Amino acid sequence: MLVVLSPRMPYALQEWPRMRALAEQAGFQIVAFRDPGVPSSEWEAGLEAAGLPELRAAPVLDQQVAADCRLLNHAPSALVGRCGRWHAWPVLGVMPDGPWLAVLNERREAVACS
Repeated sequence: MLVVLSPRMPYALQEWPRMRALAEQAGFQIVAFRDPGVPSSEWEAGLEAAGLPELRAAPVLDQQVAADCRLLNHAPSALVGRCGRWHAWPVLGVMPDGPWLAVLNERREAVACS
């Protein structure tokens, strides 16, 4: 799962540890990226406020890739993939546990491995 995070969405960083833990428990491997529209100083301030120093090393997702994958303007934004293919629809926003796991699993099952 590829995830784009941004401190510009009020609950994105605050809720990310819970959502990440649920996804990992469900067997997802996660690669987190920083929103390409967020300057380093804003990213650092957001991480500090959220208590997420482990995300300091998150790379910036290429602006064009983010746009092509519809991962801009809402966070968290997640793409679910497997077997080298990505589901066409990103998962957008903060969700309660049940719906988050349901949509992740639906996306994973929809991406066929050949």
